[in-house]
Amino acid sequence: CNDIQHACVQYILDSVIQALVQNPERRFIYVEIALFWRWWNEQSDDTRNTVKELVNDGQLFLNLLKLGRLEFISGGWCMNDEATTHYNSIIDQHSLGVEFLRDQFGECARPKIGWQIDPFGHSREVASLFAQV
Repeated sequence: CNDIQHACVQYILDSVIQALVQNPERRFIYVEIALFWRWWNEQSDDTRNTVKELVNDGQLFLNLLKLGRLEFISGGWCMNDEATTHYNSIIDQHSLGVEFLRDQFGECARPKIGWQIDPFGHSREVASLFAQV
């Protein structure tokens, strides 16, 4: 199911942001940019404006990202199958996710880690693509 409500992502992100702001010792990494995008788009205008102000002031996302407390891993729109997916598809979906992050948070949100746990293994193309990012 691709429904953000069924995945309970909105509750996770709401709780994580609140917890990170309340406790500077906490860190959190996030992978699924498509689900983050859906959460972002469901926020009220007031909430989105508040978050954007906090980003511009360096008080929330920007500050958390600079400190590495909220970090986007890989940057792909989704976690693709890393063993069988054609490299063009991997590039396309990562470009979409990274573009969203850059547009919303600037260069500070650029993923620095390009690895995900895939129990079926990784193709050499994935290793090569991640090394080039």
